[in-house]
Order: sequence, then C-alpha cells, then structure tokens
Amino acid sequence: MKTMFACAASAAFAAVALIGAPAALAAPEDDFLTVITNGGITWPPDKTAQVVDTGHAVCQDWTNGATFEQEVADLTSVTAWSDYQAGYFIGAATGAFCPEFEWKVS
Repeated sequence: MKTMFACAASAAFAAVALIGAPAALAAPEDDFLTVITNGGITWPPDKTAQVVDTGHAVCQDWTNGATFEQEVADLTSVTAWSDYQAGYFIGAATGAFCPEFEWKVS
C-alpha cells in the first residue's frame, strides 16, 4: 500500500511542478485542465465543469484537514482512476487552485 501512495505522491509532485512553470499564463482552470489532460486523465466534454469543481474540492478538503492518502482514496472510490492518476489530479488541483497546500503533496 505504501508503494502505491509513494507513486501517487510522485505524480502529485510532478503535476504541481508543471502548474508552477513560468510559462503558465492562462487562467488557473485552463492550466489545470491542460496539465491533467497531458497526464492522461480524460473525461466527457460535458463533464468539464464537474472536473474543475472536483479540483476546487481538493482545496476545500485540504482546508478541512484531509491527508493526501484520504484524497487519493476518495478519488479512486468514485472514479476508475489509478492511484497514480488520482495523485496527479490532486497535484494539479493543488498547484492550480491552492498552492499554499503544496506541502501536502511534496
């Protein structure tokens, strides 16, 4: 189990780094969607707003005291994502919407 979370944490750290790249001049939502798409996460076009809302929910969970492991478990329980994909999504959301919590994924 620790190996899966380590892999997810590595993915999260990588996604945070991509969001923080100096060339990122788009709106945070656009950056977030680009990063998760480039990370292999897909969704139906009509669900884009829900994907962004879920990204913002990661930040709310951080505010409420969630751990990285809880976030990964929450996402994998409601999606078909691997731990790696969930970690990548969490890292991208954190980097885009609440970088003050980057310490939770690095």
